Amino acid sequence: MEWGSESAAVRRHRVGGERRDGLAATPQPETEAPAPEPLADACGGRARTRKRGAAGTGEARRAAGAGLSEARAALGLALYLLALRSLVQLSLQQLVLRRAAGRHGEFDARHARDYLEHITSIGPRTTGSPENEVLTVHYLLEQIKLIEVQSNRLHKISVDVQRPTGSFSIDFLGGFTSYYDNITNVVVKLEPRDGAQHAVLANCHFDSVANSPGASDDAVSCSVMLEVLRVLSTSSEALHHAVIFLFNGAEENVLQASHGFITQHPWASLIRAFINLEAAGVGGKELVFQTGPENPWLVQAYVSSAKHPFASVVAQEVFQSGIIPSDTDFRIYRDFGNVPGIDLAFIENGYIYHTKYDTADRILTDSIQRAGDNILAVLKYLATSDMLVSSSKYRHGNMVFFDVLGLFVIAYPSRVGSIINYMVVMAVVLYLGKKLLQPKHKMANYTKDFFCGLGITLISWFTSLVTVLIIAVFISLIGQSLSWYNHFYVSVCLYGTAAVAKIIFIHTLAKRFYYVINFIYLAKSTKKTMLTLTLVCTITFLLVCSGTFFPYSSNPASPKPKRVFLQHVTRTFHDLDGNIVKRDSGIWINGFDYTGMSHITPHVPEINDTIRAHCEENAPLCGFPWYLPVHFLIRKNWYLPAPEVSPRDPVHFRLVSKEQTPWDSVKLTFEATGPSHMSFYVRTHKGSMLSQWSLGNGTPVTSKGGDYFVFYSHGLQASVWQFWIEVQVLEEQPEGIVTVAIAAHYLSGEDKISSQLDALKEKFPDWTFPSAWVCTYNLFVF
Repeated sequence: MEWGSESAAVRRHRVGGERRDGLAATPQPETEAPAPEPLADACGGRARTRKRGAAGTGEARRAAGAGLSEARAALGLALYLLALRSLVQLSLQQLVLRRAAGRHGEFDARHARDYLEHITSIGPRTTGSPENEVLTVHYLLEQIKLIEVQSNRLHKISVDVQRPTGSFSIDFLGGFTSYYDNITNVVVKLEPRDGAQHAVLANCHFDSVANSPGASDDAVSCSVMLEVLRVLSTSSEALHHAVIFLFNGAEENVLQASHGFITQHPWASLIRAFINLEAAGVGGKELVFQTGPENPWLVQAYVSSAKHPFASVVAQEVFQSGIIPSDTDFRIYRDFGNVPGIDLAFIENGYIYHTKYDTADRILTDSIQRAGDNILAVLKYLATSDMLVSSSKYRHGNMVFFDVLGLFVIAYPSRVGSIINYMVVMAVVLYLGKKLLQPKHKMANYTKDFFCGLGITLISWFTSLVTVLIIAVFISLIGQSLSWYNHFYVSVCLYGTAAVAKIIFIHTLAKRFYYVINFIYLAKSTKKTMLTLTLVCTITFLLVCSGTFFPYSSNPASPKPKRVFLQHVTRTFHDLDGNIVKRDSGIWINGFDYTGMSHITPHVPEINDTIRAHCEENAPLCGFPWYLPVHFLIRKNWYLPAPEVSPRDPVHFRLVSKEQTPWDSVKLTFEATGPSHMSFYVRTHKGSMLSQWSLGNGTPVTSKGGDYFVFYSHGLQASVWQFWIEVQVLEEQPEGIVTVAIAAHYLSGEDKISSQLDALKEKFPDWTFPSAWVCTYNLFVF
């Protein structure tokens, strides 16, 4: 559609309106101004004339015509939204099975559900607990043995239980270093009877976060893999390459088990590609949200083989941007194994992710069947693909990919996307150039129209954003934030209507004072539309301010709990001489959303702003036992005084040696023993710097804020953790050269609980999910 000072379409509209209203017998020349009340046009264009109706019947006809047009526009928009919702619903219905499960050679969700229910019945499975290291491992090995007995003679199954020890640094959550000892991997290799030189890896993790049964994250994926192993092993079709199934037992410990496998296991050298099965929600459709790096043939493999494709490159861009503070084993295989792969995750119902509500009964059998069909098909395709042998030859760019309502996937190389983008830009440049090369009198009007239209559009966007921000800030100030969390349509009725009404208002003003052709003008009048939007926004705003929409829900069918961490901690601070200068104990409370404790204080009055935790300025990470370095994400926490804790397995930490090196630095060697999860913190003093250590690759990695964070975990049994740090002293200070602290986290067993924690948890309302454990914190200065 072309732009002009006054297009033929606009002239026809004006003239036609004049004829209908009886305001003019004949159209006036464009250069005349027939009415005595010209309005200066808002963007410097020619004046527009207001005309008054001559008779009441003319006014009525004009109002009826405008109302009918607006009604038709509203009806058209409603039909469009209804059609869109129907298409989305059709896409969701792809979960429904279209055939009876259980045919020979096909994935059977009933078997996978049986595996899932057995695994989740064990309970929470934190790394280092007997539930994770013994009971779950025993069940997996038992099922793998039964599958091996039933397997076809064409295939060979090998099983290995790996217990690696290692360390690495990662830039996740601002950067930190991880150390693991004697954690568990259960590895199964399915290969042709004569063996194979190349393999595709399927990865899941059977451990869970503390206090969650971890059905979706990630027991269901391990259940799917067991069933896929059964189907492939009983198949009469020969495989060309091996399929390695990794059931890793320490993913929730920030990806430790996958690192132990890909860097230490002898089968790792066979792997040419991988599929990682994860969860960011409970059930639903599994989404392909990461691929590569590069290797577009992997995307094509998924497109060609997946029976129920669901993929989005937008999800990949968002996830890899770091906006979402989460990561998967995909990163480890990509960064440490240099192996390309596909990352899939269940994304529905993220409200109960990592909570007690993540149970097997919430995962539909149809969802399991869908995931199993896809994983089985893709693994079969890769295990018989010639490209797997020389996958490194196909590293030539990334892919743009997306599914169309779950029916099929469109995928093309990113360079093709770049070409399309460049072509669009060139077309726009050529179009504008053609207009600018018109005769001078036409070009002047076109230029003014173009910049006026652009300005109106930008102003409407900006003002709508400002309007929404003002509403959001006001609602936050009165303590009603997150009202949309449990009521999705509140966000639509409050912020959506405000934004749309503001955009329509700006364009209506522009249309009143200046003719601009724009698709937003579906109706001759927008008064009723703006009135309706404003009314909906106002009513919703008043209801939100009155507290009608509570953010959380304990509805058993669809819970939306508030997550709270409770850590019963005893803190001990030592000075340079080893003397205790401070010792306290309390329950450290962190609320993992913007509302803090405002909704909980009425139910638990002792948790209020008078017990806000204060930062220990001279201690790393403010002197609190952070499980992970997320201190920069959480600005408010509370510290409720409580009696001291006395774990049966206390942490032992000591300085083994202090040496002066030939290169004028101080080497401090420590050793520690304690529970399965510990955090070690380091802060160098003024005039000192941490130059190297025995962790990771030897180069210390700082967390946000400048301190150093080390995440430690071990399996059921572990040796003494001994490590050293080297401090370069540039200028000696009387207060020492470095402060270190160690926190011990008791996430399982008898040491995990205390009577004070249990009593406090009982006071929390049922719409919360308080995850609680005992810990200790000891700080030393050297």
